[in-house]
Amino acid sequence: MKKTICSLIIIAAATFLFAERPLVRDIQARAGNGKKIRITWQLPSEAEPALYNLLIYRTTEQITSYKQLSSLSPIAQLSADRSAYIDTVEDLRDYFYTIISETEQGPYDVVLLSFNSTVTGVHLNAKKTTEETAVKTDYETLYPEGTLRKTPLPYLDIIEGIGAEPLVSDSTASKVSSLTGGNKKASTSSALTPYIFEEDLVSPDGGDAYLLFEILKTSFVTKKYSESIDKLNQLIGTNISEATRNRASFYLGEAQYFNHSYEDAVRSFVKVQGVYPTLSQKWLEASLDRI
Repeated sequence: MKKTICSLIIIAAATFLFAERPLVRDIQARAGNGKKIRITWQLPSEAEPALYNLLIYRTTEQITSYKQLSSLSPIAQLSADRSAYIDTVEDLRDYFYTIISETEQGPYDVVLLSFNSTVTGVHLNAKKTTEETAVKTDYETLYPEGTLRKTPLPYLDIIEGIGAEPLVSDSTASKVSSLTGGNKKASTSSALTPYIFEEDLVSPDGGDAYLLFEILKTSFVTKKYSESIDKLNQLIGTNISEATRNRASFYLGEAQYFNHSYEDAVRSFVKVQGVYPTLSQKWLEASLDRI
């Protein structure tokens, strides 16, 4: 309670002290449609000295002093009568915004959180995805490096783990088997083919979905499963959307399966069983069959 009262007093005092200074107030940043982030603010009523320009800075960290901006270039320079700006970004990272007022004497180098600098980061809204039933055979168009031709992901060959030594005890396998509903395990003669979700067949514009696509293109479909495991684990450990993390976890289970790491594959598929129940059950049974 005391901290709240102190914060209100500080804000009130700052409002009074900087009311007529060339400093914008109440900066807000909100994610819009697609790749857009809308930044709004309030202009001072009678600034002294008068505003000349507004400089907008975008950073990946919170800005609390003008010194942090000294080596950066603004993403936009606006006229002094503007009170809104729409920024375009390509990924899902958190971004912070700061607006510096420029007068005839130069930039007014004061930074106050919630006045002319955002307190919290803002990021794009990730698109929601649903479980798909099969991989498309008629691939959609992919345009790498500006070429205009159909380029599907490379053909996926099959590497099976027949003859691998057991990695977990019978009791552990039995416990995990119950998670699949107790159905009969798949025959060792039945071969699973690598599964790719429809949204990952075509290179996206950017963001964490693009990072996942690059791993699939350079490692997964070229059967570099050990490399795929390392890259997918790194991606899953970063700040990515839940939808991309779920798909990456499923691909991780597949890579572990084809790399004969069946116990690890079981763990990966169990994690996403609630998201992809039908697919996960199929791969869980196949992994348990080879333990």
